[in-house]
Amino acid sequence: MNLCAAARLRINLATLCILHPFKNELSRYMSVSSYQVQQTKFQLEHRSGVFAPSAHGRFYAEHIAISATDSVIDIGCGSGILSVYAALQGAQVVATDISAEAVALTQHNGGLNNVAIEGRVGGFFGDYQQQFDVILANLPQEIVPSAHALELGAGAAEIDGGQRGNDLLVELLQLAPQYMHSNSRLILPLHTLSDYQHSLKVAMQIFDVRLIAIGDLAAKDFVKQHLDFYLSFARQGTIRLFEQDENWFTNVYVIELRRKSG
Repeated sequence: MNLCAAARLRINLATLCILHPFKNELSRYMSVSSYQVQQTKFQLEHRSGVFAPSAHGRFYAEHIAISATDSVIDIGCGSGILSVYAALQGAQVVATDISAEAVALTQHNGGLNNVAIEGRVGGFFGDYQQQFDVILANLPQEIVPSAHALELGAGAAEIDGGQRGNDLLVELLQLAPQYMHSNSRLILPLHTLSDYQHSLKVAMQIFDVRLIAIGDLAAKDFVKQHLDFYLSFARQGTIRLFEQDENWFTNVYVIELRRKSG
């Protein structure tokens, strides 16, 4: 390349930066991962500050049944793994999250996979008033020690389910019936790093409950780093945390809830 051409290239690159001051913002979307949920393959872009699919979330996704005629709401959509999967089955999907970035990324990931996802910023059902055929929600369900919450800062909201680990889940259980018709299904994961037995008791008071799946999943690193904290809850029977072959595990239950008949 001669000097004149090099100079023109530098000028063109400088002009590009001036005309596109948002290019650094776009570059935050450039981490792409491939996923397979059940028999459906797709890609998701990831963004710093938006919750990415965890092993717990992927296990949950493997046990949700969606049909092309379903209207679906994905509450706490994060990066959109549930929304994208449901939309790829042909369902009409809306997604909510308290994070505007999460809603935007979920819609972006829908477009990446050639499906449309409607999004609203807000807690639980946002400003939607209608009833849905299927309600999905992978909400924070972990008891988080205060020291670790301080380390995480704003990121603690991605995993912290409150004092018993199930505050948000119980609130959803109480809200959901008004958004359900007689054939609606509320499909949820119950994480045993929370007071999952209390969650199940509340669910059984309000809904007809069917167990779909139980999974053993490796405990997250922060659990092993605060093992004494969690073992104290396990001894009380609040959570389930167990050791097998010198590794620590928790459980995830996937349950399907329907409005009580009669």
